[in-house]
Amino acid sequence: MRKVINCIGIVFLFLSLASCKKNMKAGEYVSYVSKNDNGLRKNTVVDGFEFCMQYRPYDYIILMESKGNFKSYDLEKRSSELKGTAWFSITIKRSDNNSTPLRYGITSIEEYNQRLNYYLNEAKKDIWLVYDNETIHPASYLFENNYNLTPQETIMVGFFLPAGEDYPKKNMQLSYNDQVFKSGIIKATYSEDALRNIPNLVYKN
Repeated sequence: MRKVINCIGIVFLFLSLASCKKNMKAGEYVSYVSKNDNGLRKNTVVDGFEFCMQYRPYDYIILMESKGNFKSYDLEKRSSELKGTAWFSITIKRSDNNSTPLRYGITSIEEYNQRLNYYLNEAKKDIWLVYDNETIHPASYLFENNYNLTPQETIMVGFFLPAGEDYPKKNMQLSYNDQVFKSGIIKATYSEDALRNIPNLVYKN
């Protein structure tokens, strides 16, 4: 009986150690989230195009919005607004950085406008999230037009999680069916382990 109790104690010890998350200041935290090795950022290259799908934890969103100045930022309100959602950015660029996706290969202003209209108004229907085997469509979508100032374009997309899920903690797969460059369905999977190991941001000025 004592051996059984000891074994149970060891199991609980390992579980408690595994559940301990690191505390990180802003710089370390951004580096962690943005690093491919930590499972929150996924890059796919198809025919000279790079697709980067970045999961954006709540702390990361708050840090980007506040620019680290938490004194004048309503942290409690924003945290409440983010509860029950999952957010991602999808960045598209040419590997050679010679042209933005909006301008690549176009031959007329009409073609440019059609492409811009797709990203502004239509691409939303070509993006979806599978969360714990449940398919979810975007609740929020924004195309960040950089007006050709940088060689990449970025889509911001958010989803409502199933009822009872306060934050993402189960396997997720984000998919984007590229209709512009016909690259097929670009997928990025985020594991439970990757989500569970996200550090805690130290909210400190």
